[in-house]
Amino acid sequence: MTGSQRGFEDPEEIGRLLTETICAQHPDYAALSPEVYADVVDANVQNARLYAYVVLEDKRPTPAQLASLADAARRRVGQGVTLESLLRAYRIGARRMWKEMSERRPDLDQHALTDLTLNYIDWISTTGEHAYLGEQRRLLASGHDRTRLSLGALVEDHFTTDDERDAAVGELGLDPAGAHVGAVIAGAHTGVAVPVEQLWGVLQSVRRSAPTSVAAVLPRGAVVLFPASATTGISELLHRALQSASGPHADVLRAGVGEPRAGAAQIAATVREAERALLLGGILHPGKPVHGYEDIRFFDLFRQGEPVDEFVRVVLGEQLKADRAGRGRLDMIKTLYVWFTLGMNRKASAERLGVHPNTLDNRLRQATNLFGVDVTSPEQSFRFQLAVRLIPLCNRAEWLDGPPALADILGDEGA
Repeated sequence: MTGSQRGFEDPEEIGRLLTETICAQHPDYAALSPEVYADVVDANVQNARLYAYVVLEDKRPTPAQLASLADAARRRVGQGVTLESLLRAYRIGARRMWKEMSERRPDLDQHALTDLTLNYIDWISTTGEHAYLGEQRRLLASGHDRTRLSLGALVEDHFTTDDERDAAVGELGLDPAGAHVGAVIAGAHTGVAVPVEQLWGVLQSVRRSAPTSVAAVLPRGAVVLFPASATTGISELLHRALQSASGPHADVLRAGVGEPRAGAAQIAATVREAERALLLGGILHPGKPVHGYEDIRFFDLFRQGEPVDEFVRVVLGEQLKADRAGRGRLDMIKTLYVWFTLGMNRKASAERLGVHPNTLDNRLRQATNLFGVDVTSPEQSFRFQLAVRLIPLCNRAEWLDGPPALADILGDEGA
């Protein structure tokens, strides 16, 4: 190092300092594995050397000098670090280097140092972003393709022998004899096509929290397999991953979680349960981001078809059809839906419906008179709770003047 380069005499020290600062200020870097942490330190040592060169020699870095940072950005893809997190880490690190250089070299022109630091952030951010996105595309076209094909075959159970199925599970790095929990992430509304890149971004968040999981984007959505014998913590993990989503369809992303299933032959079953949880959970609890099959398993006994149509018609249809109040029929169902899904909580139900608690009481009295059953009694109203929640599964409901889409019944009152 020449005399003019004095300032960061010990790049290794600065690299460790930068990493500590980034981890302290950035939640996504706070829980790095020891291997990834060491890799980040090495990258920040190169970062410190390059920054000192740029500000002390007043020169723009060449592509060759930026190559080590580009390589580090590519590695972050496989380590589950999001692009947004990587770029934020660059900014945090550059601010810390600017502070250190300002204190160590008070003889430098501080305005020029600030300008060079801002330019440096642009240069490394552009390099890192291009490298990151290029590696992401490469993985999507290579390793992810292999994972997608293997996981797709397991979900569809395209195997003629147990040995073939076990081999496919082993290729994914999973134990064929172990237990797995399936999860599916997709758009909450039919017809909403969530971009693959957006789903892939959510999967990166999942992988960061659960590095032993296996995931791919399939036609049914993003599918994740967790090697686990219980669902404990998985819903919370998926909730955090959904919260990290960005893009035009982030607000419609939902997740379904299957039950633990042991053995390779049961992988398809746990993923199907996750899909059913996503479907039925969206009907029963449309406001929730994550639905567990174990929570709605009972309702999966009721499939779309004549039995469901007949049950709902018998419980609700005749009375509501006899009610000539027109829109009042839907208002009655909305009131009952909110009342039941909020656990018969008077205050919460009134707030959700936007009415005074006394108004809610009056509506419930009307429902009790209409049905001849006390709808405020958990025991007496069980059949009505079930019937109301099954309405969206009806294929025919002339007594509601046509197929009862959930949005028509509940409007913006999704429980």
